[in-house]
Amino acid sequence: MRIKSLLVAGFAAGVAITASGCDSPTTSTPATRTPLPSAQSEQPTQPAHPSVPGGNVPEPGGSVPEPGGSVPEPTAVPATRTAVADPTTPADTAPPKCVTAQLRLDKGVGGQIGGTWFLRFINSSSRTCVLQGFPGVSQTNGPTGDPVGEPATRDQGPQAPQPAPVTLAPGGAAQFEFISYPKQINECAALRTNTLRVYPPDNTESLWLPWDNLICPSPQHMLVVRAITPL
Repeated sequence: MRIKSLLVAGFAAGVAITASGCDSPTTSTPATRTPLPSAQSEQPTQPAHPSVPGGNVPEPGGSVPEPGGSVPEPTAVPATRTAVADPTTPADTAPPKCVTAQLRLDKGVGGQIGGTWFLRFINSSSRTCVLQGFPGVSQTNGPTGDPVGEPATRDQGPQAPQPAPVTLAPGGAAQFEFISYPKQINECAALRTNTLRVYPPDNTESLWLPWDNLICPSPQHMLVVRAITPL
């Protein structure tokens, strides 16, 4: 009986030891490592550039491009060119003014009874020219004589034609109205003349026509002239 009791006690002790080993497993703890100080950590920290998409870093003073865009290229400024006039091109292609030597004076139409004549300038040259304005008209004795009575007065009223350029091609003509008031000779000591002297506009040389007419002496006015018009 004693031997049996000892066997039972030994078996129970073995079971207890086996159970204790299962409930308390051994846990291995990993060893910790202390990192060595980095050599770069001793250097001063430099300020970082702002991050720019695409990897481009803006220069100081430049503009930062928009996200997704690129750095703008500098705008090319076109070179300035100075205009030079072509020496072969005339500055003014308008025909020149007519000079007396180019013109011939024609009596045109009209008559002494009504006191109104439409006299004409005819371009007798081979060059085109321009007439504009009022002729100078007076009655004289001879082509180079001084005016007898008052020269013709310019009619610049609203009903009269206004001065405008009239171009005369070779052989072309323009007209002007010349008016006298013959009834006035009954109220003055009239003088007889034999020439009508006419200066084209802007000229100092005159043309003339035979003109046997009476005129009142100065200061009485009895002659009127109107601006040149196309024929």
